[in-house]
Amino acid sequence: MAVPVIGLAGAAGIAANEAREIAAAAQRAADEVRAAVALDAVRASAAQEVVPVLARAVLSDPATATSVGVDLTGVPAGAGEAIEQQLRAVQAATDAAVRTAVQVSEDTTAGTTAAAQARAAGQRVSQLRAAAATGQDVTAVFEDYRALVTQLTGQVDAHLDTARAQSLDGAGARAVGDLDRAQQASTAASSQVPLLFGSLSAPAAQRQQARAGFLQAWGGYRAAEAELSARVSAPARRVWQRATSQDSAVQVDAVLDAAATSGAELSLPQFAALTGANTSRDAALRQAVHEIGELAVRATEGPARRAEQDLRALLAAGGVLLALTAAVMAGVHRFIARPLRRLATQAEAVRDGELPDIGQGGPREVRTVARGLGATVAGLRRLHEQAGAVAGGDIASQVVREPLPGPLGAVVHSSITQMITAVHERERLQVDLAHQASHDALTDLPNRAQALVLLQAALHRARRNRCRIGVLFVDLDHFKAVNDSFGHAAGDELLRVVAARMQALVRGGDAVCRLGGDEFVVLVEPAGTHHELIELGRRLIEAVSAPVHLQEHAGGRTARVGASIGITLSEPPQPSQPSGVSGREPAHRAASTTGTTGSEVTPDRLLSEADAAAYRAKHAGRGVVEVFDEQLRAELALQAATEDALRRALAGGELVLHYQPVLDLLTGRTRSLEALVRWNRPGHGLLAPDAFIPLAERSDLVCDIGRWALHQALQQLAAWDAEDRADGEDGADGADGERAGLSVAVNISGRHLGAHYLLEDVTDALAGSGIAASRLTLEITETVLVDQPTALEQMAALRRLGVRIAIDDFGTGYTSIGQLPHLPVDVLKIDRSFVSSPGHGHADLVRLLITAAHSFALDVVAEGVEQDGQLQTLLDASCDSAQGFYFARPVAAGDLSIPRAHLSPT
Repeated sequence: MAVPVIGLAGAAGIAANEAREIAAAAQRAADEVRAAVALDAVRASAAQEVVPVLARAVLSDPATATSVGVDLTGVPAGAGEAIEQQLRAVQAATDAAVRTAVQVSEDTTAGTTAAAQARAAGQRVSQLRAAAATGQDVTAVFEDYRALVTQLTGQVDAHLDTARAQSLDGAGARAVGDLDRAQQASTAASSQVPLLFGSLSAPAAQRQQARAGFLQAWGGYRAAEAELSARVSAPARRVWQRATSQDSAVQVDAVLDAAATSGAELSLPQFAALTGANTSRDAALRQAVHEIGELAVRATEGPARRAEQDLRALLAAGGVLLALTAAVMAGVHRFIARPLRRLATQAEAVRDGELPDIGQGGPREVRTVARGLGATVAGLRRLHEQAGAVAGGDIASQVVREPLPGPLGAVVHSSITQMITAVHERERLQVDLAHQASHDALTDLPNRAQALVLLQAALHRARRNRCRIGVLFVDLDHFKAVNDSFGHAAGDELLRVVAARMQALVRGGDAVCRLGGDEFVVLVEPAGTHHELIELGRRLIEAVSAPVHLQEHAGGRTARVGASIGITLSEPPQPSQPSGVSGREPAHRAASTTGTTGSEVTPDRLLSEADAAAYRAKHAGRGVVEVFDEQLRAELALQAATEDALRRALAGGELVLHYQPVLDLLTGRTRSLEALVRWNRPGHGLLAPDAFIPLAERSDLVCDIGRWALHQALQQLAAWDAEDRADGEDGADGADGERAGLSVAVNISGRHLGAHYLLEDVTDALAGSGIAASRLTLEITETVLVDQPTALEQMAALRRLGVRIAIDDFGTGYTSIGQLPHLPVDVLKIDRSFVSSPGHGHADLVRLLITAAHSFALDVVAEGVEQDGQLQTLLDASCDSAQGFYFARPVAAGDLSIPRAHLSPT
């Protein structure tokens, strides 16, 4: 009887001891979390002191302001006092955080360690304040603050690691993880603005390295915030999002993002605003960390309360048994538990980062475990030495060169080497990627996105300085001819030469950007008179028009291009202009009223106005400078209104398809139809495509129209097929039966052909209608093959779907007959201008085109047939199909009748 009782008592005692340990561990975890939160508040407040300290140095020392890139001209008289007030407020907050951290730590099991860390941080902050007040170099002060913040960050991480090591349950471990991620994100956020100021104020020799540090901190904060948003619990995520959505946080993030991506200098308002906004944002993030810490404390204290309840139950149930087992437990404790506890204490020390000497007393099994732990400690000491050498940058140290024994040591040694290499490579790649994202790969000029950034910054400066900026839109003339004659590689070489010439002509503060293709833009800041801008435009045309010797890709041959230039200003010109500026000159034409008001201007609007002026210059004879005027503004307004009406028409059902039969000239039967879009515009009547498609092609609206036409045409084929089946079941044999089984041709714009979603649009239309892909032909104009670099790839992909491809208006573009075998097409459509011309030369050319197409296994469709003679010429030349008013005009689907013809060649 005694043995079961003793066994039960022992089990109860063990369970009670485990409950106490669980409760104690949970309490230690909660206390470590409290200490971590308190120390993080000290860290955040200390980090906040850096910005006003640097701001005070910039405002008090013109040399420092110049190195940072801040113009002190016009600094308000109270700016320095505002910075001092802000600094005193931040210092008071730091002192309060230190006192709070000492009090919180002394009341917890974190005890003297955290309290001592807080006191030491407070003393160090006082020393740094004294150094900054005596005028010590701002770079040194910044590095000292940065070192203190790094030290406090490590101490916070250590407390959180201790909390995680207390064998927390799922909720507690996750809550501590949430706090750790929030603390990391807050730390990264607080370092961004100091690192930005530090990179700007660093000596020239160290500025690139300092900027790399800022970019690393900026990227680290973005990564930490993304991980926090994705992995933390919902309550913690809401707390963090509330803090980061405040105006100050949004403002600081916007400035930092701009500094990271463009490297723009800070203006004085930006400098002052960033100083105040950063203080508000850090305070909000510090409060968020505190709230997330409170969530973690509550989560970690839960196991302690449950363990205490279990302990009381066990003590109540096993009180009688404890007296019976006391003697036995004393002996067990003396022989086994004491050595094990000592070994466990040493293992906990190793877990906490300490490397103590491991004793080897107790039973044989305990000694065996102790020897293994001792070997592990020895290896960790070597690893600690290697890590210290790597952290100090001493990668050539003997400690780093000698790996730890065994396979694990070799892996660790290889990892350390790869880590050092990867860090250096990542820093280099970050700089390269930032440049590549904002510059054109061919000419190394700012690209379109960067041009908009430069324009926006220039507009801000123009408003502040009460001046205006000028924009010159440069559109090269005859560039496609160079590509066709010498190849695209030679065209690229010419673009580089032209870009270099334009850069050489502009002033140091002006910018030349490449928008894409053969389009450039020149930003003039500040802009002078219209006459000066026109003169600059004429010099640019003269420089661009000079012969270019293409050595690399054209065998030393010479190419020549021109330019058409449009000019706009951010503000209206002065009421009077010098005589001779208005009117047409040999290389320019100017208007009397130009530009747009500074309160209305945006980068996109400036580019649009300059583009419109360049478009007019190109149509005025090329090699001309045009200035944006009221006439162009009215035209742009009309285009915008028409485009808006066209969008409403697409949504409101005002667009309709008309169908024109295409007859097989061998059988005289109609085999297919061409779908032609019409706009039934209220108040204007039925508009042909020429009246609105060119406008739609300026935006993705033409893609929406093309997608609608695909669906509408295929749905109509399906409806005719269904009508034919219904007529067959009823025994009827009407005209509708002739429309069943027809194919349809739909025109696709160049912009739609270049869109990545074209294949999806075609697939969806085919699937939605149930029409076979072989009954759909996509018509593509010949000029698209030159304008769209990806045209051939898209056409090949469409043919793999089973869709037929036709070249429309062949003979009017740049495609030669010799290129036909290399094009992924099925049908050649001869332009109506060749078919309708009465000259014998055009008739011979039509026969030549038909013969060439047939030799390449292409079908031929002649467009615009209106007379018997034209039809007879096509029959004699063995043309496959034809369409035109001679057979039928385009009509709506409900009015369509299917023509037949009795045809025979003479």
